[in-house]
Amino acid sequence: MNEVFTVAEAAVMLKVDPSTLRQRLRAGTLGGFRVGTDWRIPKADLDAFIERNRNSYRPELGQPDTDDDDAALVAEAEATLDRLARGHERTLTLEQWERRGDALGG
Repeated sequence: MNEVFTVAEAAVMLKVDPSTLRQRLRAGTLGGFRVGTDWRIPKADLDAFIERNRNSYRPELGQPDTDDDDAALVAEAEATLDRLARGHERTLTLEQWERRGDALGG
């Protein structure tokens, strides 16, 4: 049988308050199941939760992973903010964007 933890046991392992884990369980961001009114968390769900929330730090390199998928998005956002600050690009409101889409047949 797979290893299963109570909320209190998992909270001790993660060094968080049990209420934090209960919130995650109710929200569905941490897998688990109920036994009556009490939650149980399978080790596989706890491991998956940890992996999904792990940052990109790689101790063997001593620095964040530069192959991070978000790196390109961050660079693009920073460049856009820089262009906006210099007045080289204008922003649109949601309404303007929707009108533009309607005008283009979108």
